Amino acid sequence: MQTSTGTPVDRRVPGAGISLHARDWGGDGPPVALLHGLASNARIWDGVASRLAAAGLRAVALDQRGHGESDQPGDGYDFATVGRDLQAALTALELERPLLVGHSWGANVALQYAADRPGGVAGLVMVDGGFLAVAEWAGPDREAARQLLAPPRFAVPLDEWLARAGRFAQDGAAGDGWVRDFLRAGVEVDDRGVARARFHFDNHMQVVDALYDQRPERLFPLLACPALLCPAGDDRLDAKRAAVERALRSLRAGRVSWFADSVHDIPLQRPERLAAELARFAAEVSAGG
Repeated sequence: MQTSTGTPVDRRVPGAGISLHARDWGGDGPPVALLHGLASNARIWDGVASRLAAAGLRAVALDQRGHGESDQPGDGYDFATVGRDLQAALTALELERPLLVGHSWGANVALQYAADRPGGVAGLVMVDGGFLAVAEWAGPDREAARQLLAPPRFAVPLDEWLARAGRFAQDGAAGDGWVRDFLRAGVEVDDRGVARARFHFDNHMQVVDALYDQRPERLFPLLACPALLCPAGDDRLDAKRAAVERALRSLRAGRVSWFADSVHDIPLQRPERLAAELARFAAEVSAGG
């Protein structure tokens, strides 16, 4: 058991044949594992994880394969391999049956993991991801989806890149240094101070292909744990509402908490409210289990 000091410990943990980075906030309470989205990194959870740790939960955010400070091999971005990464990391971190929380692609990873391993997690939280299949909204076929979801190629001065922190003004997040740290962890910087995406284009497209092939509606009935859906309000709101309703009908124990006043990056825009929702859900899961 660990006691939270308010200062996270950065740890190396094994994945499926690679080394991963975990940001461990400590705490002696029920474990919470936090997964970021595509082309993101573990630092997106800093504003949430610090609050969870302060509430007594054992909060750990993981850099998934290829992201943040984790190794970036040229393959293994399918759900089966990423799930094995997660299994190895949770074992090394001694996070037994955690509340598994995923944002965006991380929600798809968390959903697949929980469906494939009944009893492996105490509860599942999908933060603006995992409930609306990519094939439903990203285009009429795979090629259209690949074109839509291809990452932008950029090369900008690091200072210009870090200035993007000002976009996240809600909950006071823009004034917090961790938002700049999150942005910095997502890029590589050359000797001229030019920032480029750390996650390589070809690897990004492997994730897109895996997302296109996944059908979340087939996974919901397989879940043996309670689930909380946290969708944001955005331009796909009608499709998202329909997907959430379908998910709730399929889940054995599911509920929804809408973040209608936030866009996709809820952990950045609404860290205080999201942390409160996660803490409440963790208490419900713990009491029910």
